[in-house]
Amino acid sequence: MSEVSAPAGRSLSKSVAVGLFLAGIFLASLLVYKELFILLAIAATAIGAWELSTALRTKGWYVPRVPAVVGSVIIMPATYFGGPIVQWLVSLGIVAALILWRTVHLLWERRKANFQTFLFTIRDFGAAAFLVIYLPLSLSFSMLMLRRPEDGQWWVLAFVATVGLIDSAGYLFGRVFGRHKLAPGVSPKKTWEGLVASIIFGTISAVLFTVFLLGGSWWVGLILAAGIILASVFGDLAESLIKRDLGIKDMSKLLPGHGGMMDRLDSLLPSALMTYLVMVVFFA
Repeated sequence: MSEVSAPAGRSLSKSVAVGLFLAGIFLASLLVYKELFILLAIAATAIGAWELSTALRTKGWYVPRVPAVVGSVIIMPATYFGGPIVQWLVSLGIVAALILWRTVHLLWERRKANFQTFLFTIRDFGAAAFLVIYLPLSLSFSMLMLRRPEDGQWWVLAFVATVGLIDSAGYLFGRVFGRHKLAPGVSPKKTWEGLVASIIFGTISAVLFTVFLLGGSWWVGLILAAGIILASVFGDLAESLIKRDLGIKDMSKLLPGHGGMMDRLDSLLPSALMTYLVMVVFFA
């Protein structure tokens, strides 16, 4: 969000076309038969887990890619069909499995045990836990929303559409009107003008969804808007910081004009948790 200009090497027309294509798939999966969204979440999480585990390796953080992808895929249907307890048990189990996999891999290589190896191993364990918590566990809160029998699909639509408007408004208005940097040390192309646009459009979206689709009061919509805006901005800046530390521009080149799947999921991940918390507190 909040871009002054289109990033170098990216086409605005391609970015818009891919964005519309992804939005169409999302709406079709959610509105035609809501359980189809599980497949979309599985695909996005699998791709994201591959991208993130690959990116971490650029700085020596080793996370087994195939097990990370498989584990990330499992969490989505497990959460939808099993609920919160299963969500956490499976997530912890995936972390334990990745740690065990890494341990067996090190033993198979018969590496000489020394203090440096020990430190690298602990670091890899932490990277595995980070990947699971940051990506599939965070996104799986959308599965807890989706499983609500009466309005689950509307909750998912509300949070994804609001995040999309926050990102798009920040990008477009920041590109045209942006003059003042928001966080130049983390993401130099984000601006305060783009942030203001994000706040305005995000608030309007959250309030309208809350009142007309979710059956809540306007003031609850304001709370939802504040939570999603804060989470979205945090998620966006957090991934920018991660990419900067890793020395990469995008997580991959999968999506023309956007980068990788993780570059599309960054704002959605913490926003899913924030939206779920609002749902539990005000709509239980």
